[in-house]
Amino acid sequence: MSEWQTFCLKDLGKIVGGATPPTNNPKNYGNKIAWITPKDLSTLQGRYIKKGSRSISRLGFKSCSCVLLPKHAILFSSRAPIGYVAIAEKRLCTNQGFKSIIPNKKIYFEFLYYLLKYHKDNISNIGGGTTFKEVSGATLGLFQVKIPPTYYEQQKIARTLSVLDQKIENNHKINELLHKILELLYEQYFVRFDFLDENNKPYQTSSGKMKFSKELNRLIPNDFEVKTLGNNPLCNTIKTGVNPFKQKVYYETKHIQETLSLNQGLKVSYNKRPNRANMQPTIYSVWFAKMKDTKKHLFLNQHMQSWIKESILSTGFCGLQCQKHTFEYIASTIKYSLFETRKNNLATGATQKAINIEALDYIFILIPNKELLNNYSKITKPLYEKISNNIIETQTLTALRDFLLPLLLKQQVKPQ
Repeated sequence: MSEWQTFCLKDLGKIVGGATPPTNNPKNYGNKIAWITPKDLSTLQGRYIKKGSRSISRLGFKSCSCVLLPKHAILFSSRAPIGYVAIAEKRLCTNQGFKSIIPNKKIYFEFLYYLLKYHKDNISNIGGGTTFKEVSGATLGLFQVKIPPTYYEQQKIARTLSVLDQKIENNHKINELLHKILELLYEQYFVRFDFLDENNKPYQTSSGKMKFSKELNRLIPNDFEVKTLGNNPLCNTIKTGVNPFKQKVYYETKHIQETLSLNQGLKVSYNKRPNRANMQPTIYSVWFAKMKDTKKHLFLNQHMQSWIKESILSTGFCGLQCQKHTFEYIASTIKYSLFETRKNNLATGATQKAINIEALDYIFILIPNKELLNNYSKITKPLYEKISNNIIETQTLTALRDFLLPLLLKQQVKPQ
């Protein structure tokens, strides 16, 4: 391979900032132009982004110093925090929390993406500021990197890493689809009550016998019961405390991406672990984040056994120990939006609101008959198993990608 060359980032593309339209005019915001903030990247599953949680209007775009970034521009968050990286999937703009690079002909856009991923900590270290760190466009522009001299060599390196990232992204998409299917099944069984009866007909639609539940303020099937999440025959609340260990990986709620993937946790020993590292994951356990408006879940079936053995969780999670045949039902109940709404309504606290264990006695859940529970488990078990397998595979692929990235950029490994 040819000798790698040193460039300042400003020599590899145009560095541009972003802006926020005045928020006192609602007409500045709408659905015309995608507008990205660092918060959007904090939950991004994959390399590419095409929209954020908000968008701006043409009026809003003209009201500030927003720059319309072209497709394949590289977004780099320059404050709070520094180092989120993404590729623009289409034309979009950002707020002032970014210094984005529009690559020139010297560099392949995906190679620049991986280059910034590799150097993000070094770039963060040169940030300045009194209240919070920030990297200016000028500072970022002077940051030096080494790159292969040809597009072809850059593409070979980028594509080696892209193969892994594409598989990771596909796993995320598959898991999103599987969760949507699970939600539809849950609604059919336990919201509309149109599970198949003994005559193979949808229960409620076919005039199945119903009764009124005061707790839920709605009709439910005659043989269903209503209990609380804190006291029911299907699951028990997991208490704090972990078994002694030499070394494990500690996961806080921030390490969990919804129900789709696991970020890297922190390696800890038993004696030197943080105080909050005090929850023991188990097989057939369901976990949710206690914090209000924090939608993080873990569904740990037997296919997560290797992960369970190596991990401990934060007390920011609440765990429910299920039985083998009730796991899928409890997981689906916790994942369903009505649970999250109820959890948020019961959250308390002066600064950061969260639900406490006692509040579980005020969350009502349906207790279906055992035959229906077994039937729901049989139908949904393969979907939960596939989700778990994808999560474990994604962790392996992510570790491999992160292992290869510095080797490729230090020229210690040559792409084939």
